[in-house]
Amino acid sequence: MDEIRITNESEYNSSVARAINRRTNFFVKDGQLITQHLYTIGKKNFIVNSVFDLNGKQTVADGIKRLIDNEFNSAA
Repeated sequence: MDEIRITNESEYNSSVARAINRRTNFFVKDGQLITQHLYTIGKKNFIVNSVFDLNGKQTVADGIKRLIDNEFNSAA
């Protein structure tokens, strides 16, 4: 697990710094590589997934369209 410390003030002071922890998992499912980043910032947890098609011959435009479609569907 990585840990990144950021400060809330102009100079670093460990008593006011926030820790950001990150853990990364990798999965292969249905011909896709999925990287899952688990972030903990303060007491909140966040998950960021990236999906890469291993079998397709898609263009960059196809990938951007899929990302927009996925974002739209997850917001609905």
